[in-house]
Amino acid sequence: MTKRDAPALTQKAIDAIKPGAKQTDYRDGFLRGLALRVSPGGTMSWVLVKRLPEGVKRILLGRYTGSSAPAATVDRSQFLAGYQSLTLKQAREEAARVLAMVAEGRSPTVERARAKHVRAVDAERGSFRDLLADYITARSEGTDKRAAAGERQIKEWRRVVSGLEKQAPEILDMKAREVEPAHVVALLRPIFHHGTARPKTGRGSGGRRSTGGAQGSADKVQTFMRAAFAYGLAAENSVARKSARTYGLIHNPAAPIPREAKSTPGTRALSAAELRQFWWSIDQVPKVGPVMANLLRFTIASGGQRTHQLAREPWTSYDTQSRVLSLVDRKGRGGMKRVHLVPMTSRMIGILKATHLHSGQNTWPWSTSTRAPIDIASPASAVRYFLKSEHAFIDGVPIAPFTPRDLRRTCTQLMQAAGVPDIEADRLQSHGVAGVTGTHYRNSPELYLPEKKRALATFDEVLGKILIGKSNT
Repeated sequence: MTKRDAPALTQKAIDAIKPGAKQTDYRDGFLRGLALRVSPGGTMSWVLVKRLPEGVKRILLGRYTGSSAPAATVDRSQFLAGYQSLTLKQAREEAARVLAMVAEGRSPTVERARAKHVRAVDAERGSFRDLLADYITARSEGTDKRAAAGERQIKEWRRVVSGLEKQAPEILDMKAREVEPAHVVALLRPIFHHGTARPKTGRGSGGRRSTGGAQGSADKVQTFMRAAFAYGLAAENSVARKSARTYGLIHNPAAPIPREAKSTPGTRALSAAELRQFWWSIDQVPKVGPVMANLLRFTIASGGQRTHQLAREPWTSYDTQSRVLSLVDRKGRGGMKRVHLVPMTSRMIGILKATHLHSGQNTWPWSTSTRAPIDIASPASAVRYFLKSEHAFIDGVPIAPFTPRDLRRTCTQLMQAAGVPDIEADRLQSHGVAGVTGTHYRNSPELYLPEKKRALATFDEVLGKILIGKSNT
């Protein structure tokens, strides 16, 4: 039953209500249609009685709090106001909102169903952790436009995620769409200022923690997160995507974060005397075997090819009959495979023959194992062993530190000093034509061989003079 001609409800009047034998609706004379429903068991709920196109409806607004204290917020699928329980004031506000909704021609029933659907969809939204995992999976598989990321890169990304898990699991637990730039900064700041733990095995091993921060690492992690969010924004509506997980991303929270690591481009190039000393003594350094020594020599003799590219190619890529080395270049955005043909001089072929005595039975020239090529971190270790040895001195003066990358730079500068045109030197070192032009038009590697041969012949002549001590330039 409904109490007719009831006055406006007050807190005092509500507190005095006692449950009866039947369910009773106590109307609020202040707002037409609003009533407090009291069950025989004592449960009190706010309802709004309103005539709708489909008939008279009693719309549940929420439960009565039992006091005038504000109620806690919950999902809107159960209560239109988003409240689990309502005070008298809140019930009147919610009733007014629902009445305005009806006046606009909107159905509270439909709105409630829609809110329930939105809640269900939102509950299925992926977390930040899910997004990072999906991105790593997608990059490990690759696409027609972008090659799959290498195994080392995938392992590095997983190591980064593991570190973030330890650092701030609560942020990774967040829905990806709820992550804001402030959360990204919270993850990056400790890395930038305090450093990050290194892997315990493999490259950069020892479990060390960098001192004075790791600005470069922070930039790399930021790039990883920015790429993951960009993937989520672009791939969610792709029908070709295998994962059915959604994120509902609105923006990329990692994009506004600036890259703040100080750029320190390398400038180290070996002098003729240093290059000569390294060439003739690297195979005498403790812990550096003949295969590794020959790889470093071959890197130099080839005009400064990337050591890791040389290391991963099998014997079949080194054609001594045609005197051409075929490398697979994955450099550049997308990492798509590109064949890079390198002419081979007699010096390079001589190094290969000497190496064949040690690794001819293996699949790869630069390997001491039948299972895999050398680890790409090994050349850098060999150079460090050299710098710590008694051979890293010239007239009693220690040779300044350098890396395998500096050997490549040294070759570049020797070609420049010898008058090799920059375009030919760039072709030899695989700084090729990029973009649409390189992909669709100038994409025949054989056409560049003549200019590469000219550049390498000039370089080899200069290198020969340096190695026999006839040049100190």
